Order: sequence, then C-alpha cells, then structure tokens
Amino acid sequence: MEEKKTAIPAILALVFLFTIEISFTYSVWLNIYVLLMVAAYLAVKKRFGVLVFLLALPFIPAITTFWSVYIQGSGLDDAWVLFTRTYAFAALGIGFMVAVDLQDCLLIFEQYKVPAIFIYGLLVVIHAVPEIQREIKSMHDASLLRGKKLYPWSPLYYVKVIFLALNWRERYAEAMYSRGFSEDQPRRQYRQWKMSRPAIVLCMSLIVVGNMIMRLENMI
Repeated sequence: MEEKKTAIPAILALVFLFTIEISFTYSVWLNIYVLLMVAAYLAVKKRFGVLVFLLALPFIPAITTFWSVYIQGSGLDDAWVLFTRTYAFAALGIGFMVAVDLQDCLLIFEQYKVPAIFIYGLLVVIHAVPEIQREIKSMHDASLLRGKKLYPWSPLYYVKVIFLALNWRERYAEAMYSRGFSEDQPRRQYRQWKMSRPAIVLCMSLIVVGNMIMRLENMI
C-alpha cells in the first residue's frame, strides 16, 4: 500500500474556519488578510491569470453591495465590511480550487468513511466531462457543416448531454463492477493518505495570525 502526504485536510479546515469567521464577524482587516493570503499564494504559484481573475470577478457585486449599503443608510463601516467580505469569499473559493485536486479530495473523503458509491459517482462525472466537451464540439462542428449555428442556449446541446449520460451510465457501471467494485463490501485503498504536518502547522499559524489581526482591529 502506497502512502502519500497531503495538505488537503488542512486546507479544508483552513477554508472552513475562515468562512465561518468571515460570515459572523465584522472585520475589514480579517477580510483583507484573507484576500492578501490567497493573492500571495497565487503569486508564489505563478498563477497570475487566476490572480487577475480574483481581483476582477467580485468587483461588480462588491461595489454594488458597497453602494447599496452606503446609500440605504447602514453606514460606511458596514459598506466596507461587505465590500471586503465579498472579495474574501471569492478568494477562499478560488484559492480552494487552485490548491486542491478534486479527485484526490474525493479519495480522501472515501478514506474518512464517506460512502464509496457517492465518491465514485462523482468521479465518474468528473472523468466524463472531457468526453462530453468533445461530443459537444463535434456536434457544433457538424452543425456548421450543415449551415446552421448552434448557440449555448440551444436545447439540442442539453438533449445530447442527457442521451450521452444515459448511454454511458451502463458502460461506467459495467466497468466498475468488472474491476471488483461492490456497494456492500469494504474496500482497501491502494493509496493511504497521510496529513502533512508542515501543512497543518502552516494552516494553524495562518488562522492564529488572522485572529490576532481581528483582535488588534477591535482594540484600535
């Protein structure tokens, strides 16, 4: 059995705790800290396109929320809290998507007793997405050869996806059972996931620093 270190549980705990704190506290500094933390991570990973996306995506809902709260009379402080909170939530979501491999995350959930049929059902969907995209592209190209252009809202795309899902369902189920998958029998993972201690220490440190910043803001 292969053992592999992973930081995913620590990242999940970090995102969950910061989400709870941001939701139930009124701290501009904490929101900015979360945003800067994720921005620094993206910069270290050289994901500058994602960083620009992070700064641009929440701008319209953030400025709309800021303006509406400020105009409606809740005060400038509440407006800044909600403005920065919008960015903080977006930062947590985008940072999670960049830092966590979804397939590894699901396999770790299986190790922690999440039902295997649920995990492998999601894995089937993930692995089927590229095939569906290829089928849709071929359908689009075929429609252009006939002199017709299909738009994203065309119902033919959705009918095609439904029929593909129904057609592939039996194939995926047969493939899983041929590999020995059983809903009622315990499974032995070929890879044992172990939590990375440096990742745990780093995430705990980030949480402590965030809480210290929030307390410092309250003292000022």
